Amino acid sequence: MSRWSVLMLMMICGSAAAGDVEQAVAVAALKEGKLAVDVRSQTDYDAGTVLNAVRIDDRRLVNQIKLVLNDRNVVFVLFSSSDEKASKAQDKLNKAGYYSVINGGNYEELHNALYDITDDPGE
Repeated sequence: MSRWSVLMLMMICGSAAAGDVEQAVAVAALKEGKLAVDVRSQTDYDAGTVLNAVRIDDRRLVNQIKLVLNDRNVVFVLFSSSDEKASKAQDKLNKAGYYSVINGGNYEELHNALYDITDDPGE
């Protein structure tokens, strides 16, 4: 990824308030290979998720992220089953010092924005 892409991504991420869904930014980040954190239920995760996604239970979100990411400035995408749940999860992470979280909102809309029918590996 070019320096300009990283700079623009960081500027866009830094300008959004905690809890704001940034679907276009999330799609761009996922297409660049950024980590995706899925905070939906295990059943929902098993039914399908996005590329580069790991599932973390919302109740253990901050503790699990601390184990996986040593650098609190790493940019990653977060999504859930609803925009509200994704925003609450982002707020938890922001309070723990993770400010480079991109809120991808709800899974269905993120998935539809990320994959065209012609390039969806699951269809």
